[in-house]
Amino acid sequence: MFGFDTGSLLFIVCWSLASVGVGLACGFFIGRTFTLNNEPRRLKKDREKTLAALSGLLESTEQLNSEVDSHNSALQSARKGIEDAKPEAGAEHLGEFQTEILDHVTRVVKANRKLENDLTQSQYQLEIQAQELDRTRKEARTDPLCKVGNRKAFNENLNYRISRFSKNNEKFGLMIIDVDHFKRINDTFGHNSGDQVLVSIGMALKECVRPEDFVARIGGDEFAIVLHGLSSDNATAVGTRIRSTIELYDFHVGDEKGSTTVVTLSMGLAVAFEGDNKKDLYERADRALYRSKELGRNRLHTIASIDDIGPSESQEAPLPA
Repeated sequence: MFGFDTGSLLFIVCWSLASVGVGLACGFFIGRTFTLNNEPRRLKKDREKTLAALSGLLESTEQLNSEVDSHNSALQSARKGIEDAKPEAGAEHLGEFQTEILDHVTRVVKANRKLENDLTQSQYQLEIQAQELDRTRKEARTDPLCKVGNRKAFNENLNYRISRFSKNNEKFGLMIIDVDHFKRINDTFGHNSGDQVLVSIGMALKECVRPEDFVARIGGDEFAIVLHGLSSDNATAVGTRIRSTIELYDFHVGDEKGSTTVVTLSMGLAVAFEGDNKKDLYERADRALYRSKELGRNRLHTIASIDDIGPSESQEAPLPA
């Protein structure tokens, strides 16, 4: 008789064949995913879901690669055991069975190696695809000029903060910012210089806030900051610090080195109240911004409590589209 467990060997062979089947199914799914990714409209609609699926596939291919390697090692050990086994006297007919099993194991090992190579290539392609999806997703939520969040990203972030505030009472505030007399900058220095000023404002605002805060350009010369953890106790201090930093910032205009202009900002800051929705908070921040302009521009007006809402601020401010 052989010096090995034939049942165990057959189990290994069957298990390996099943692995090949799983690999083929995985390959089909990968191919299907690539096909879907080539559909621009669907890619845009299901971007996050697809990216999550790709991440899952990457983990699966890594695990399957490891398992295939282990299976190959086990099969190679089994093959050596079969080759070294000597049929007992009177069991010469088992020699044919031995040859057949060795041939079968060889084919399975070869198939596993091909599967391992295919998985390695698929894993690389999936990583490239995931990076591309992530890059496209960021571009879809980034203002192309100022490299801060765009209106879409702002709406998503504000909805998220409203939800967190409602669920966990995570306080936050919204600041809306307008560049004072921006048309005058364009008319005096040209639209390219106006764009330079907007880029500088975006950079300056990002430097003023923490990583957990969010800066976005929501209109032509209008910016917004969603300030995490803002409460009525620290709202004025935070807003004043941002305004003071911007006031000292050098805004370069034109092609000449060292050519700068003075830029001032009007700011409206509102702290989230219990029961707020996006529209409520935006309107209150917009009222605060209107009050800053009404009082002479180049200032910050803060609504941190109900008492801060004066009679002139009681009329509704429309939420821009």
